[in-house]
Amino acid sequence: MDEARVAISEPWFPAQIDLRVGSTEGLDLPLVPNTWAVGPDGWEWLWLGPDEWLAASSDGTSKALIAELERALDGRHRSIVDVGAGRAVIDLAGEGRFELLSHGCGIDLHPRSWTAGMCAQTLLARVPVILQERGDATRVFVRPSFAEWLRTWIGDRVADLS
Repeated sequence: MDEARVAISEPWFPAQIDLRVGSTEGLDLPLVPNTWAVGPDGWEWLWLGPDEWLAASSDGTSKALIAELERALDGRHRSIVDVGAGRAVIDLAGEGRFELLSHGCGIDLHPRSWTAGMCAQTLLARVPVILQERGDATRVFVRPSFAEWLRTWIGDRVADLS
């Protein structure tokens, strides 16, 4: 694989909120498993489970959204947690990223199965990650303690596949 076919970002930290709520009434959240959508607030909402979502934003801070969610969900059983320091992000761009990811990931990343608007919790090189397919790039959410190691693994795979 030609290194120009995969661009790798340095690890960075977007604002992130983990939301767990039983009833989604009145909320504009993706309800189809393993999908994500941009909300009216500009935050990206990733479906993580039947009652769990990750909200991420490279532009915002979590305080305003947390306050808004607390108001909207008042009286409901819920958990709203700022997890921005809990996951770093590595962005992969270029047509070679699917081949690269397939060498360390067990899910089917072929374009017939893995398309823009999808997300999944999985293992990449034995490291727990969340993958978010953006169409022009794949975003990899990873615990900060694994971020640099995973970035090195990705760089090594690019070199191996060249």
